Amino acid sequence: MIRLVLSDLTMNARVWLGVLTVTVATGAVGAIAAGLLETGSAHGGRVQEGLAGATAAVILFTAVTALIVLNGTADQTVALQQRGYALWQLVGIRPAFVALVVLTQLGIVGAVGALVGCLVAIPTFPSLFRWVFREWPDMRGISPHLGPGGVLVVVTAVALVVLVGGIRGARHASRTPPITALRDPEPPRVTMGWPRVVLTAAALGGTITLAVNLDGDASLSAFSGQAILLTPLIAGTLAAAGPLVFPSVLRAWTSLIPPSASASWFLARTSARYRLSQSSAAVGPLMVAIALAGGLYTTGATLAAAQAARTGRSEGFDLAPESVVILLGGPLLLSAVTAAATVFMSAHAREREFALIQAAGSTRGAILLTALWEAMIYAVTAALLGTVATILGGFVIAAELSLPFSTVSFATIGWVAGGGFVLILAAIVVPTTAALRHELPRTLATE
Repeated sequence: MIRLVLSDLTMNARVWLGVLTVTVATGAVGAIAAGLLETGSAHGGRVQEGLAGATAAVILFTAVTALIVLNGTADQTVALQQRGYALWQLVGIRPAFVALVVLTQLGIVGAVGALVGCLVAIPTFPSLFRWVFREWPDMRGISPHLGPGGVLVVVTAVALVVLVGGIRGARHASRTPPITALRDPEPPRVTMGWPRVVLTAAALGGTITLAVNLDGDASLSAFSGQAILLTPLIAGTLAAAGPLVFPSVLRAWTSLIPPSASASWFLARTSARYRLSQSSAAVGPLMVAIALAGGLYTTGATLAAAQAARTGRSEGFDLAPESVVILLGGPLLLSAVTAAATVFMSAHAREREFALIQAAGSTRGAILLTALWEAMIYAVTAALLGTVATILGGFVIAAELSLPFSTVSFATIGWVAGGGFVLILAAIVVPTTAALRHELPRTLATE
């Protein structure tokens, strides 16, 4: 079994490298959050009280993002290797053993990646802590803590989430008849199974509960502690309902541009619609990043407007760079890495498609333009959903504060969406450019 596990990890290095990259980033971000908890617990008193609010927000933002990216990445990792698992069964490996091997691989990659991420975070955390909290009087002279206990918790949590995220794919891989998988069927459809239904209902219930319990008559400092969590919960609800929401939004806005506008646009739109599971894996993390950043700045601007209306002064809700880094740095890193990694993982199938297009007479320039359009489709879909989450959160917050409208930070949404587009474009174009240098028979050869 060990030989099979290791040899498959080596043969499908591109796919496993993608999920490994995501788990490394998750481990590093999780270790920072664990370090904040450990530091507060170690010193207690005013230090723990001062860190409590910041730590809660960091953990919530990180947890929401990590659950989304790890589950999506693990599921896609298994889906991309259906053909290989079918071949295993044809040579006599039992279906139950296939599922066991798949889960073992996910567990190993999840644990190793999280451990590497924690090892990267350990020397970085003290400097980050001192920079973020340098203006806090109670934090001066405080020694940050990030020990083996926190590392163990992070590694275990990441490995478990990756395993849980891969269970559905492992079961599908072991139960799909080999002949069916070897027919090169359509990519696995994204469906709303009962776990997703439960998760969506829970996220929606939490969002409604928080929105109802917001008290606009309370002090703005107390109100802000709850308000800042609203948009992330809305984004989490949209991500949980992704199998229904993402394809619908993608199909809706891409239908506004006629296929006759450009042959490369038609190819990109068809590819994105055809590969909906992989499209969702790229759209979800970027959407969360946009909603987190846009929601944070929109909430801050709306609170500042409310303060100005009440007191005539707008000080107190400006977002310092260090606050943005500690709150959003980790989730944005996770989302960006995952969006690019999921696209890169599926590059092999895309290379074959582009080779077929080239064999049919298309030029290399047209193929690269198709890749650009496909990256744009993912980014625009994520931006639309992130904007919806931001506007909804801002509307509720403004209504509770008796403001006529919220101050939506469209500039922040644009910057994050633009950065995500660049990363996704690089993840598509780099392997495509490399594949175009290969001979067509080699790229189209049957595996």
